[in-house]
Amino acid sequence: MRFFWFFLTILIGLLIGFYFGWVRTPSSIGTTQLSNLRSDYLADYVLMAAESYEQHQNLEYTTSQLVLLGNEHPLRYIQKAIIVAENLEYSREDLEKLAILAQVYQIPENSTEAP
Repeated sequence: MRFFWFFLTILIGLLIGFYFGWVRTPSSIGTTQLSNLRSDYLADYVLMAAESYEQHQNLEYTTSQLVLLGNEHPLRYIQKAIIVAENLEYSREDLEKLAILAQVYQIPENSTEAP
């Protein structure tokens, strides 16, 4: 009988918690933005974009992912990610991926070579 009351109170507590969490005061995910990410998560996000670029070589898609971070130029987010990655001691391979992506954004778009 003792265990019955114990589990019953646990169940009642869970039901009250679900009620307040899902019905009474649910949090809306519509108010969250990528620009609100902590710096370490921002660095991870940019690193994932760099890995995607390394694999697919699709700069347009990579740019569309980095633009979601805010109004700044994607190169600025890459630079911030490199600084954070160095501070957090990311692996050399990850830093190289970020550096390659930064170089791609630093190349002038309309570069023409003289014949």
